[in-house]
Amino acid sequence: MKILNVYFNNINSLAGENRIDFDKAPFVDAGVFAITGPNGSGKTSILDAISLALYGETFRFNKPAENVMTKNTAVCFAQVEFIVNGEKYRSSWQVKREDASPEGKIMAAQMQLMHVNGEDQIIEREAYKVLALNTEITGMDFRRFTRSIMLAQGDFAAFLNALDAERLDILERIISNDIYTDYKQQIHVLTKQAEQQLASLQVRLDEIDLMTDIQRETAELDLADQKLTFAELKQENTSLLQLQAGLQDLQKLEQNISQLERTQTEEQKKLVQAQADLVKIANATDVLAFKPGLDSVADKRVLIGQIHQQQATYQKDLQKIQDKLAVDGVDDSTLASLTRQDATLVQQKLSDLRAKTAQLKLDRQSEAALLNAIEAQLPDKQQTLSEVDSWLSDRKKDHILIENMPELGRLKNLRNLSVDIQKQLKTFNKLHKSSSYASTKNLKRLSVTEKEIASGKKSLEQLGHELEYIADGHSFEEFIALHQEQKERVANFVELFNLAKVHRSFVKKGFSKRYEHFDRAQLDKQLDAKNNQIESAQNIQQILEKAVYRERLTIKLAEDRTRLEYDTPCPLCGSLDHPYTRKSPAIYDSQKALNDQSATVKSLQNEARRIAQQLAAYMAVKDKNTEHAERINRVKTEWLTLCTRLNAVSDDFDITSFRAMNSRIKNEKQDLKEIAAVIKRFQAKKKEIAKMDVWVIKKQVQLERIQAKQKVLDESGQGRPQEIVNLEAELAKCMQEESTLTKLISTLLAELGEKLPGVGKEDGLYDLLSKRRQDYQSYSFRQKSLSDEVAQIMAKITASNELLHDLDQQFQALLAQIREQEIAQLYFAKLDLQSQLAGQEKSIAQLELELNQRLSALNVQLQQSNFQSLDEVQELIDLCVRKDEIQSLLLSLQESIVQYPAQIEALHRQLNAERENIATEETLESVVIKLRDKKVQMEIAQQEVNTLETSLQKQQQLQQENAQLIKHIEQQEISVQQMQEQQQKIDAEPENIFRRRVQTAVAEKLLVLTNSFLDKINGRYHVSSVPSELGLAIEIIDNKQQKSKRAVKSLSGGEAFVVSLAMALGLSEIANNGRAIDSLFIDEGFGNLDAETLYTVVTTLESLKAHGKTVGIISHVQGVKERIKAQIELIKEPNGMSRVIAQEY
Repeated sequence: MKILNVYFNNINSLAGENRIDFDKAPFVDAGVFAITGPNGSGKTSILDAISLALYGETFRFNKPAENVMTKNTAVCFAQVEFIVNGEKYRSSWQVKREDASPEGKIMAAQMQLMHVNGEDQIIEREAYKVLALNTEITGMDFRRFTRSIMLAQGDFAAFLNALDAERLDILERIISNDIYTDYKQQIHVLTKQAEQQLASLQVRLDEIDLMTDIQRETAELDLADQKLTFAELKQENTSLLQLQAGLQDLQKLEQNISQLERTQTEEQKKLVQAQADLVKIANATDVLAFKPGLDSVADKRVLIGQIHQQQATYQKDLQKIQDKLAVDGVDDSTLASLTRQDATLVQQKLSDLRAKTAQLKLDRQSEAALLNAIEAQLPDKQQTLSEVDSWLSDRKKDHILIENMPELGRLKNLRNLSVDIQKQLKTFNKLHKSSSYASTKNLKRLSVTEKEIASGKKSLEQLGHELEYIADGHSFEEFIALHQEQKERVANFVELFNLAKVHRSFVKKGFSKRYEHFDRAQLDKQLDAKNNQIESAQNIQQILEKAVYRERLTIKLAEDRTRLEYDTPCPLCGSLDHPYTRKSPAIYDSQKALNDQSATVKSLQNEARRIAQQLAAYMAVKDKNTEHAERINRVKTEWLTLCTRLNAVSDDFDITSFRAMNSRIKNEKQDLKEIAAVIKRFQAKKKEIAKMDVWVIKKQVQLERIQAKQKVLDESGQGRPQEIVNLEAELAKCMQEESTLTKLISTLLAELGEKLPGVGKEDGLYDLLSKRRQDYQSYSFRQKSLSDEVAQIMAKITASNELLHDLDQQFQALLAQIREQEIAQLYFAKLDLQSQLAGQEKSIAQLELELNQRLSALNVQLQQSNFQSLDEVQELIDLCVRKDEIQSLLLSLQESIVQYPAQIEALHRQLNAERENIATEETLESVVIKLRDKKVQMEIAQQEVNTLETSLQKQQQLQQENAQLIKHIEQQEISVQQMQEQQQKIDAEPENIFRRRVQTAVAEKLLVLTNSFLDKINGRYHVSSVPSELGLAIEIIDNKQQKSKRAVKSLSGGEAFVVSLAMALGLSEIANNGRAIDSLFIDEGFGNLDAETLYTVVTTLESLKAHGKTVGIISHVQGVKERIKAQIELIKEPNGMSRVIAQEY
């Protein structure tokens, strides 16, 4: 969540309307901004406005409407725009007084929530619903929001410096007592969710519908039957498709014969027409005499039409030119004196003039834009220059800082050097006085250390004897190898026990007794018998099919049999004596017998298929039992092999001796524990020896150090050391220089209106003077640059105006030339068109005269001939022209008509042959119907197959899902039991123990989040808890010092602030319920920070910007105001109210 802006009116001392946009400059680019102002100016009221707009209450007042409204006002409101997960919202709160009177009674508060992405949309207007929606959108109620947005850095500073026994109580006060209720509520909710999830899993398990073994076996057999049925239907469908193809070929042949017959008739009609046309041509031999005259008439008419069309186009162009000249108000008399020029030169001249006009227009636009831009800059520059001049005039005395900057740094160094020398003198004097005492004390320490070293060496010798007794002549590597060997032996005995359990489960499962009533030899015998019966039945079927074919052939040849004559050779075989000349052959009904035999074959095949399926099922069960027996033997063999390897074979120890195996496992594990105990004792004693050895070495090093120190003490003299004399001389010189420099600096500071700083305050004054010097210098440079810029702008404006005036004059002159040329061009074009129209009128008159003369001659010629009209003559001429084409068509038709009877006869023969090959009475329509029915049957069979396969696959998936659900239920039952036990423990345990446990859990979570933020800030420090009986003990881990551990008290002011800030950010993460808060505020902790620490603090806060955080510091400290550029400054007015100014320094 991020606050975008806040808009409020009459909140506490902030009278009137105020708006702060955090998503605009200067705050949008700043990681840290300050809310500054004197005490009581209303800095915290900005936070009140934010919380009022979101939750209708503040963390300072129980009744906000009565306490936050500015005195003597009638209305008060607060509005906040914020963004959550990319969605923007606007929440507002408002209260009014009755009758809009400042003395009226306060009315009920009103709230409104809007969604403002793209366009405003009101979500809710009722106050309690707005509060609920804001809590849902942000994920935080008012209590969590205030803990998240207000960083409790000051509280955590006290938390760090507190005693171990006080820290958990301080943490409780920071977070509030609600953590215990929240913790209990969270445990109850988690327990309820776990129970609901368990109930849901059990419901899902009950809803799974699994088949029994019998149902699954029946489904598998049904699937096999349906697949067989589908294969039979597919074969029948293939036969019908072949029959359909044959019938379609017959139909196509019949259609080809019909088409040839129709084509023959049409071409015979065309032949008759061609012969008639040729007769007409032969009778009209003199018609070609009319052709030249008719062709001439047609040409004249076409030419006249073209001239008329062109004349209409010229008339339109002429009218357009006249209209344009009339609009321009040009008189023809004024244009009569113009001289005609070459059209290409005129067009080129116009193009050049238009190009120059366009370029002038572009140049003027560019220059005008440049002038506007320059003129727009001038007022701002002049205003800025005036402000700079005024500023420099008010601060003339700061010019001294440019030429003669006070040497405050040197003064500070001299003062510090004087203090350091005095400290060194004090230290040397003290050392000199305590020299004899230190020597006596060091001799005592030397004696004690020597005795401790002797005692340590004696202890080392005793520990060596104890280690030899434990090892008993063995090395540590031998103990490790023995331990590993015993560990493997335990694992092998466990594997032995697991193999025995597997063997017991296999034996308990037993062998399948399905199909045990079947006899394989009998089934083989039945199958062979059925196959023999099928073979005999198929032979009979083939004989009957041949008989049916002969009967059909006999029927087909019945018509041809009438052509046989006595004593005349048969046209097929040439025999003189044909048996069928006297009587027809006998015809029997073999088709019925063939149908019955086909049904018998199919029945026998179904029975053979059933026997084969039974035989296959019997063999599958038998193979499965054989495999099961082999698995049992294999497990038993593995058990015996492992038992032999472990040397555990005996008469009373076999694969069913589970009690004996358990006993052996316990004994082996006990041996393993004893070996591990010996190794542990060996390692502990060795560690003790190493520890003692290190202790002795440390004591020896300490002894050497003490001896060296004693040597130095012995060598030191009893007189006054030369170092003290040198330091006293250096101190006198330093103080003399400091006095001279102080007088010079005091004189300069008096001219600047400043006082000489005290010891330790030189940096503050130096920073102030440096800022004044830098500001004066920057303003001087700015004054010079602004003056130069204003002069340049004025010169550019003058030059630009002159250039624009010249461009306007050139533009008008070019426009006048272009208009002149265009009018002249239009005038000459008008004269050309009028001349062309006059010439075309003469041409049309001449052509019409010639056309009339030609028509008169043709009419005279027509009267002298036998023809009735010129149209008839034209038709006969067209036939004469097509004479060769008609003759060629006639020959082609005669040739093709002769071939048609042979082609039709050939198709008839092919049709009869095809009919003989297709021995059926079925029609194409009936075959199509049968195919459609067969397709439906196949679809039904395929659907049955798909349904059964889907059902079996689903059953397999359901079995897997059932197993997974059972496993999940077992895990969930364990989880529910743990949650219930935890809930019962919470309900039963004493209040003080429960509170302490919750405090510890919150503290651990807080430390984890604190370290996460410390990694983001600088990565140097980590906070770690230390076991303590008093309470919560913590220490600091410094990663830059090889992860050395430091006490909290050792942290500097800046370091302590960084750690406490990270803790405050961690608490914000705990309170925000998993929703990131990117707008944070700090309202404490800056009053006691020195300049260096303040710099560290602000830099740390600015680094949070890289992680999307923006921090507002509420403070009245002057150092904060000087250090942070982006500020919201509250200025107190004489009437006690304050006004808000957002600015950047």
